[in-house]
Amino acid sequence: MFSPMTNAIFLLFLTAVHGFWISSIIKRKVCYPHIGCFSNKSPFNNAKGILPSSPDAIGITFMLYTRKNQDQGQILKPFQPQTITSSNFVGSRRTIFITHGFTDTVKSGWALKMKDALLKKDDLNVITVDWSRGTRGIRYEKSTANTRVVGATVGKMVEALMKNTGVSLSNVHLIGHSLGAQIMGYAGKELRRFGQVGRISGLDPAGLNFERYSNEVKLDPSDAAFVDVIHTDGASLWEMAFGIRIPNGHADFYPNGGRKQPGCKRYLWKNIRNMFTGKISVIASNVGCSHSRAIHFFIESINTSCKFTAVPCKSYLSFYTGTCDNSCKNGCNRMGYHASKTATRIFYLKTNAAAPYCKN
Repeated sequence: MFSPMTNAIFLLFLTAVHGFWISSIIKRKVCYPHIGCFSNKSPFNNAKGILPSSPDAIGITFMLYTRKNQDQGQILKPFQPQTITSSNFVGSRRTIFITHGFTDTVKSGWALKMKDALLKKDDLNVITVDWSRGTRGIRYEKSTANTRVVGATVGKMVEALMKNTGVSLSNVHLIGHSLGAQIMGYAGKELRRFGQVGRISGLDPAGLNFERYSNEVKLDPSDAAFVDVIHTDGASLWEMAFGIRIPNGHADFYPNGGRKQPGCKRYLWKNIRNMFTGKISVIASNVGCSHSRAIHFFIESINTSCKFTAVPCKSYLSFYTGTCDNSCKNGCNRMGYHASKTATRIFYLKTNAAAPYCKN
């Protein structure tokens, strides 16, 4: 049985090699109760014409964790207000949503570690968003399409919290990894009619099917009052990389250049050979490493006394060769949970190859 990351590597590679494996598309639009209609016309042709599934088919699940119920989540349903009013949700607290990417889940692993770290740091409402049924064992294009429905549903969940608890939109922080980062961008767009979400943190946002498309399709600075992005795997898919390369936030952090991370191996031709000889697990251990490193940086940043100080610079080469001003006179920032919205530009920093990752 392959791991979720192994399945992701295999399916993404097939997407790159056989992008023409798309059946004839008859439907041009689908509509779902409560969340509206979704067309596959431009600019939403990034899923190769595939339309998103319904929320029920995707199986979107919201679980609330607070310091009162840190280990046992409470189910919230955006269109059943009683699930909100009878829960431990407190509208005056900051509220953080966490969601996953391709073939992943928030029911175990990194998302629960992040939840625990957040609740250790602050008295928060932490809500995990699971959509694993809508991304596991299916084509990447279908997962790409499904991000729109998940994002719209997250938006409806926030709207329900605003109506039933008085939570302020400025106190909402959305965190997503890979496709999950693009989901949070859609959620931010869904909520624009009420104002701006306080913050969106994109953890190595997915590049495939997003990078070359308009801002309507991908996470961008207009989606929240503050959008911070950690780029850890930003190269082409042919280089076995899955993150987005271009800046798409107010503050974009490129640790170690934002490509291959120290301690992670990427052997292009060996990986291609391993793909065709069926050694998927070997590829997964190499490729998934850099893509998931953004998650580990963010989790570590929550409670560490180390600051993950990042320096503004015109390029990683200039930063690496020491030609940038490292004194922070030009406005440094902190990568991760404590990032500041007052310093907005592209930032670079170096990290260790293993935890603890922070060097400064």
